[in-house]
Amino acid sequence: MAKKFTEEEKRFIRQKLLTEGKRLFEVHGLQKTSIGELTKKAGIAQGTFYQFFPSKEELYFDIIEQEEQVIQRELVDQIATARLTKNSFVHFLQQAVYSLEKSPILHQLHDEHTMALLMRKLPEEKLAMNHQRDADFLLPLIERWQTEGQMQKLPPNVIIGMIRALVLLALQKNAIGEDVYEEAMAQFIQMMAGSLVLEEDTQ
Repeated sequence: MAKKFTEEEKRFIRQKLLTEGKRLFEVHGLQKTSIGELTKKAGIAQGTFYQFFPSKEELYFDIIEQEEQVIQRELVDQIATARLTKNSFVHFLQQAVYSLEKSPILHQLHDEHTMALLMRKLPEEKLAMNHQRDADFLLPLIERWQTEGQMQKLPPNVIIGMIRALVLLALQKNAIGEDVYEEAMAQFIQMMAGSLVLEEDTQ
């Protein structure tokens, strides 16, 4: 019979799995981290893991979402109150892409095997919820910029799709070619800012 935990114990164990999982995944990656290693670090029986997460892939994805939320808050802090210009939007997009590089666990998404495993193992509704959270993060910014006449009045979901496409493109370093990746991304970002943002920077 599965052990029953109090709500406080459940919160503690779940957070322990997230914390220890992040450490293990950052060092060993998704494929080389076992559920046995995760539960040993969390101090629970291996079978107990499934009371909290259906699979190690869902634990991994929840850790990725936590990391994304931290990055999103940082991005909002940088741009939320400032007037949008082409240069500030370029910086916003550059920081979004750079965040994939500086975060050890997000950087792993460059690996096509890790991405393929996630896409195969994760429920479609979980991926859809992640897309919705991205939209919830970006929509208020885009609507404000459009209302204030700083951004083109394209449908906001189209602009959100463009930004998401840029982030997905940033995960294709190997396919693009490491020798041209940085310059190619810089040019894409400049083109996006040039087509979306109405205000030039004043000297």
